[in-house]
Amino acid sequence: MPYTIEVRDPGNDLSVTMSAMRMWLDHHHFEPGAFRQLHLGIGVIFRLEFKREREAVAFANAFGGRLLGSEAKSRAA
Repeated sequence: MPYTIEVRDPGNDLSVTMSAMRMWLDHHHFEPGAFRQLHLGIGVIFRLEFKREREAVAFANAFGGRLLGSEAKSRAA
């Protein structure tokens, strides 16, 4: 089961944000299974899927993201 992280970005400079994410992932040797971006009027939402919970949580902590889905509900219980 993948662990999905959502990171909201105001979209000030999309290339800077994406570059920072890529450098962080490379530095930690993490490879998300999926990377999606949703463009909204108020910015961009990134959603990344990780196979390992510890990688997902580390990425969320580094970029102010949150864990989505049933994984987040079970961790909060």
